[in-house]
Amino acid sequence: MPSNMTGQERVLATIQRQTPDRIPTFEWDIDPDLIVNMTGGGTYEDFVEQFDLDAVMCGPDYIKKPLDNGYLLDEWGVTRTVGHEAYAMAVDEFAPIQSWEDLEKWEPPDPYASHRFETMKERVERFKGKRALFAQLRDVWSNPRDLLGYANLFVLCKKDPDLVEALVIKCVNQSIALVEIAADLGAEIVMSGDDIADNRRTMISPDMLRKHFFPHFRRYVEAIHDHGMYYWKHTDGNIMAVLDDFVDMGIDGIDPIDPLAKMDLATVKEGWGDKVAIKGNVDCAYLMVSGSEQEVVESVKNCIRIAGPGGGYACSSSNSIHSGVKPNLYIAMLDSVREYGVYPLDEDRLASA
Repeated sequence: MPSNMTGQERVLATIQRQTPDRIPTFEWDIDPDLIVNMTGGGTYEDFVEQFDLDAVMCGPDYIKKPLDNGYLLDEWGVTRTVGHEAYAMAVDEFAPIQSWEDLEKWEPPDPYASHRFETMKERVERFKGKRALFAQLRDVWSNPRDLLGYANLFVLCKKDPDLVEALVIKCVNQSIALVEIAADLGAEIVMSGDDIADNRRTMISPDMLRKHFFPHFRRYVEAIHDHGMYYWKHTDGNIMAVLDDFVDMGIDGIDPIDPLAKMDLATVKEGWGDKVAIKGNVDCAYLMVSGSEQEVVESVKNCIRIAGPGGGYACSSSNSIHSGVKPNLYIAMLDSVREYGVYPLDEDRLASA
């Protein structure tokens, strides 16, 4: 591979499981307040340039209307609340779909609304050809979770799985329309972030996932490929029981190999590294919150030593750069990726303490 590749070339080489000039680095999510603090008042776009990330995330734009009770109502009909993190969490007690009658009346937000991809258009114009452009969407789990309510979703998966699957179909159809639009605008990779597992196992049984969710996940991945894009799956938790399913359904990459869920980077690299690109997994829960810069450096070196050989690896946090991450520790991670992630990898330097 040539040296001095662009971020776009670096990420595309990686998802094709080739060896770029160096290991790329980018994040699923970065806390907005941290962006402001680290850029001196700048935007996400400014952050990407200032810290030279190899990829840009571009999600669809949804309007959230403030309610009198302090909550927000989004275009899906989901009532949300903003907590310590910037992400607006769904409030289960106001979940809009509780019955077949509710589902029949409900339609997802119009994917073709004029405001839907304004942010993506701006980021494509600024970064196209320089950094990889990701369409950050959802797949089969998160929308039904928010629309039914988390607890009720688990109940209905047992009591009325046909209702759950019918909702999944509606949501995936909308996601596929978003895929088509994003491809036309210039996105190159889709990454969706539906977390289907906790630290022990998948939220529902693998058999139930395979019967009611995964057929539509496969259709979603096929649509992404049909529109000339790659697909990088993001999910927290222990997904070992369904990792083969994801690979069989055609994913091109997996993120973030969650260490808190006992997802072992070496095991994933050895077992699936010839089939999918791997992203992760410098611990952002503890190490990048309260560790030392040297500990972060050693963690980066360890990740590169394990997953870097042969390419197909992007080094990043183990989930996201959340509000608790210390800026100096994130910078130490970025600097270490660029120092130790150059191909051909220097095994002696990676091994040294």
